[in-house]
Amino acid sequence: MKIGIIGAGKVGFTLGKYLSINDVHVTGYYSRNGEHALEAAQFTGTTYFESMRELVDASDTLFITTSDAAIGEVWDCIAKYPLENKTICHFSGSLSCDVFSDYEQKDVQVCSVHPFFAFSNKYSTYEQFYKAALTIEGTPLAVDALGALFVSLGHSVEVIQREDKAKYHAAACLASNAMLGVLYEAVELLGECGFSRESAYRLITPLVRENVNNGLENGAVDALTGPVERGDCETVQKHLEVLREEEKALYTSISECLLQMAKIKNPDRDYESMARLLAERSAGIEENS
Repeated sequence: MKIGIIGAGKVGFTLGKYLSINDVHVTGYYSRNGEHALEAAQFTGTTYFESMRELVDASDTLFITTSDAAIGEVWDCIAKYPLENKTICHFSGSLSCDVFSDYEQKDVQVCSVHPFFAFSNKYSTYEQFYKAALTIEGTPLAVDALGALFVSLGHSVEVIQREDKAKYHAAACLASNAMLGVLYEAVELLGECGFSRESAYRLITPLVRENVNNGLENGAVDALTGPVERGDCETVQKHLEVLREEEKALYTSISECLLQMAKIKNPDRDYESMARLLAERSAGIEENS
């Protein structure tokens, strides 16, 4: 397998470096920004290609690691070249291989691979990429070939249906970005209580880590604690009384989710009063919006 990479951002840097140090043949990089491609090639010990055609000709597998918006444009360009027996893969979490329009008319295999992983730094993320679990969808030969590649490197690889990609990506965002949004709001509230940002993070770090670890090990439902799970309407009401409208909206939305989890955890407990409190608050927020 000879892998050419189109796109020289964090994902392209990470994959190229990671694969290269694991003795996978990476031919090199092409990018609309030649300086970025040259830097990526130097960083990974591969080749900088001045034209996309040269990269395509030198590779039997193409990784498109551009932004989601550019994937279709890249495909339109490379689709003009001979692609017989090649595999084309993009790394978008939300897009499926359907972005490769009319690929069936060419002798080419297509797929999308998405690492359930945060690409935070293009120079160092490759060091932790071995921890990434991945999902893949596409034509059978592409799924088999690239699935086998990443499995051989020690990764967990799950096959997903292309029609589920948007819902799947929403789940990934909830598990990563949305959690950071909640963390941010918690720190902001502690700041309003007089804590410095450093003190706020120091206070909540053990709590966050313990809850997340417990949820990952035992499941979110079994790990659930707190006033909603206890059916403590008085405490939830006090929380709502001191929050601003935008904070109430977030708190109420999350609490409604927690209520559903609580009903699963404690099927014999009466949550009618809690459900009514949250429903009334949610209705009030909708009226004010």
